[in-house]
Amino acid sequence: MAATYDLRENPNPKKDGKKQPLYARIVSKGTIPSRELLEEISSGTTFTVADLEGAISALAEKMATHLKNGYNVELGNIGYFSAKLKARPVMEKDEIRSASVEFDNVNFRASAWLKKNTRGTLERSNRGFQTSAKLNEEERKDLLEKYLDENTYITRTDYTRLTGLLKNNAMKDLKEFVNQGVLVSSGRLNQMIFLRAPKK
Repeated sequence: MAATYDLRENPNPKKDGKKQPLYARIVSKGTIPSRELLEEISSGTTFTVADLEGAISALAEKMATHLKNGYNVELGNIGYFSAKLKARPVMEKDEIRSASVEFDNVNFRASAWLKKNTRGTLERSNRGFQTSAKLNEEERKDLLEKYLDENTYITRTDYTRLTGLLKNNAMKDLKEFVNQGVLVSSGRLNQMIFLRAPKK
């Protein structure tokens, strides 16, 4: 199976309307959840999914401990992790106090093995990059109301199909409707559903 790519224009930093160069980017086919990876590994080894889940959990805890203590962490053929800091820029060292410097993120540098082994076959994408549909909030709310006239509840997946919004934007929209009192939510994570809020 080949990866697919398309060409995308980078945002214009000057925002002056001038056309920007196009760069090749991978068109994602989705995200492989960790559970699926563990099941694939388990099916070809003597490790159970529970064994692998336990190992990953222990590994994550140890990595976090060493990173926050100032070490870089090498993870086999995957690569190297290091902690990233956040602080305002200064001209002299005595212009900033330790309390103003804080942990911000984690940097990752892929190993030579990982880089080499991700060089697969590429094909030009027929679909290009997915973008959210251009419906305004009132149009989306109208579609939602009509859907709930015929259905007891709606899921994030249903709402994505209904409006054309991508996953994160769809969930953001649904949560905003909850904040507005249009919907109420029930359940957690992938099992979350949204129902029409009771009329006051």
